[in-house]
Amino acid sequence: MRSSGRLKLGYYPLPEPEGVRLRNLLDFPPEGASVLDPCVGAGDALRQITENAGASLYGVELDTERARCATASGISTIHGNLFGASSAEESFSLLYLNPPYDHEIGSYDNKRMEYLFLKHTYPWLVQGGILIFVVLHAQLEPCIPLLSSEFGWFQVFRLTDPESERFDQIVLLAARKRVPADAQEMNRKALVEAIYRSPLPALTGAEPKYAVPATPPAKLTYRGLPLDEIETLLPQSSAWRKVAAFLLPREDAAIERPITPFHPGHVGLLCTAGMLNGVAGNGEDRHIARWQTKKYVTTFTEAEEKYTEIHRQERFSNEVAIIYANGRTLVLTDKKKGEEGGERAPAVGTA
Repeated sequence: MRSSGRLKLGYYPLPEPEGVRLRNLLDFPPEGASVLDPCVGAGDALRQITENAGASLYGVELDTERARCATASGISTIHGNLFGASSAEESFSLLYLNPPYDHEIGSYDNKRMEYLFLKHTYPWLVQGGILIFVVLHAQLEPCIPLLSSEFGWFQVFRLTDPESERFDQIVLLAARKRVPADAQEMNRKALVEAIYRSPLPALTGAEPKYAVPATPPAKLTYRGLPLDEIETLLPQSSAWRKVAAFLLPREDAAIERPITPFHPGHVGLLCTAGMLNGVAGNGEDRHIARWQTKKYVTTFTEAEEKYTEIHRQERFSNEVAIIYANGRTLVLTDKKKGEEGGERAPAVGTA
C-alpha cells in the first residue's frame, strides 16, 4: 500500500450504490440478527447493507474519529486493533469484511491483510452465516484454501462504481458450511471457477438472495491496548519526559550567512532537497515554490527468435511547482511538455 493509503489506515469505504445493491441480496429474519464489520470506518457501509433489517450491529475501528462516528450512529464499536478483539465462536449471522489492502509488516513471511482479517473473524460466523468479502480481485487467491474449506454457495461479482472499477474491486458472497474432506476439492474448483469466470458478472442487486440466519445479540470484547487513554496519558508520564528529547530532538536552524557564496551547484542541491521551498519574490513575481522528485519508467521490447524480452528503464527527475500571487501556475521540469519519454510512476519522494 502507498504511504497515502497507510496515512488513512487503509480506509477505502464501499461506494453507496454498491451498498444498496448488496442490501437487495440479503433476506434478514424477523427474529433479529447480529452483524459484524471488523473495519467499520464511520459505519456507512454496515448501515447500508442492514437498512431496515432490525439487526444488532457491531464494529471494530482503529481510527479515533471514525470510531466515534460509528458509535454515534448506533453501532456497538470497539476503538482499537481487530487482532485485540475476540468473540465466542458462531456468534454472528453476517460478516461484512472490507479489510485494508496491504501486507503485514514483519521480519519475514508477511501475509496479506485480507487473509489475516478473514482468518481471525470467520470462526465467529454461525453455520449458514453469510460472508460479504469486498476485496481486490488479484488478492482473493491467498484466501482460496480457507474459503473452500469453510464456506460454500459462492457468488463473485465485479463492482461497477468508477472508484471500484479503478482498483478492480470485487465482492464475494458465501455461506459458512461444514465441508467434508472428500468434498473440499470439488468445493475449491467451484470457488476458483466463480472467481476467474470471464467475463466476471457485474453486481446488479437482482441476483438470488441469501437467507441470513437468526442470532441473538452477540458479545464482542477487547483485550488490546486502550489507544485513546494511552494517547492522553503519555505526555504526562515521567518515562516520556525522559525519552522525548531523544525521540523528538529540537530542530537546529541555520540563520547565519554562509561562509562563501553558493555556486549554482549548491543552489541546485538545496532546491531539489526542498530547502528552498516557500515564498519568494516581490510584486507580480511573488510566488510559492515546491520541489519534488518524480520517477519515469520507459518500457521497450527486444524480439528474439523464441521469445520477447521486455525491458523497463527508470529515470528520476526533479520538478518544481510554482503558484504566483495572481493565481498563475507553472510546473518546471527538465524536459519540454510531452517529452518526458516514459510513463510517470508515483512520486518516490517529496522534498
